[in-house]
Amino acid sequence: MLEQFLHFAGIPTLIGLVALYFAYRVMVLKDIKAIRGKGKPEPKDKEGYCRDAGRLLIFFAVGTFLMGVLESINAVAALVQIVVWVVVLFVLWKKLEDKYE
Repeated sequence: MLEQFLHFAGIPTLIGLVALYFAYRVMVLKDIKAIRGKGKPEPKDKEGYCRDAGRLLIFFAVGTFLMGVLESINAVAALVQIVVWVVVLFVLWKKLEDKYE
């Protein structure tokens, strides 16, 4: 059972765990450089930026976990779901960057 789950959902689960790790670094440790890079200046409201960026990373992690579940049911549905999820994430991330610049 576990082997079959890892066959279908291993990579999405790993990506989701990495996204959760970065959400932890941003929300708890307030490490903005982990997601913004070293060359960019800090946002106006560091606390709000960390909160909102962490939420978006959790949103992405949930999407990858959902993709892992859908892969075991229907691969096309999983692909469509993750493409839509990533497009929504990019739009929300752009709004986040505009809000805190």
